[in-house]
Amino acid sequence: MIKKARIPQWKLEEINTLKDLFKEYKNIAVIEVGRIHDIQIQSTRKILRGKAVFRMSKKSLQLRAIDAFKKESKKSNLDELANNIPGQSSLIFTNLDFMELKKIFHENEWMVPAKPNEITPVDIWVPEGDTGLPTGQVISELNMTLKLPTRIMNDTIHIREDTRTHKVGDLVTVKQAAVLKKLGITPIESLIKIHYAWSDGEIIPIDILYMDVEEFKREVIIAYKEALSIAFEMPFYIENMHEDYIRKAASEANTLETMIFGEGITVPAEPKPKVEEKEPEEEPEEEVGIGGLFG
Repeated sequence: MIKKARIPQWKLEEINTLKDLFKEYKNIAVIEVGRIHDIQIQSTRKILRGKAVFRMSKKSLQLRAIDAFKKESKKSNLDELANNIPGQSSLIFTNLDFMELKKIFHENEWMVPAKPNEITPVDIWVPEGDTGLPTGQVISELNMTLKLPTRIMNDTIHIREDTRTHKVGDLVTVKQAAVLKKLGITPIESLIKIHYAWSDGEIIPIDILYMDVEEFKREVIIAYKEALSIAFEMPFYIENMHEDYIRKAASEANTLETMIFGEGITVPAEPKPKVEEKEPEEEPEEEVGIGGLFG
């Protein structure tokens, strides 16, 4: 008789913890952590303390917890959630809106060292100036491994000029990555991104999560105007568009007024009747004597 393998107590506790978190929070975000530095995860955890819970568990335990929660809650789309959890992942439990969560991630982007044996997505530059590194074997690493132009000043190694060590698409070898890290070069943007999102039974597509909101607003306005234009051409009256009809009529009236009484067209004023000017009658001259002078 084959005995069932007994699940260790710590695994049972983790499954129950995850299941309780599913009950407590309505929004679940899946993030891939394979390429995210532990320090960055810890920093983001502190920022979200009291607002969200990061739970990094083995995938097998995450799947068991989802299955147990599905049986108890009868919520929809939990199988889809389970199918979209990558190998190295963290579940984030929160009641924050996903857009707010994404905003917090964007505001806490990190710059990190290039990873060994990986293709760089950016050009890598080493700036001119003091490296702070003492003379010794390290200078040959800078010269040979990264081909950096160096000189010694005040017992430290200086880079003579800004130097590009890698172009986009170049492989960063193990040695190169080690020397770049020693120099404190952090050229790679590290952003925590939501890989998959589930909200109280609803799936939030990734293209909705990361859409350009301003572009979306512009497209909605254009679509609305096009829909109005079509509606105005219809041979019937749509009751709930009463105000739109008024606005259109007012706009067309203004256009006609401009076309007919546009700039430069003035209405002549009525001519005023002519009044003949009479010549002033001559007043009889008065004799002016000494009495006239003193009134």
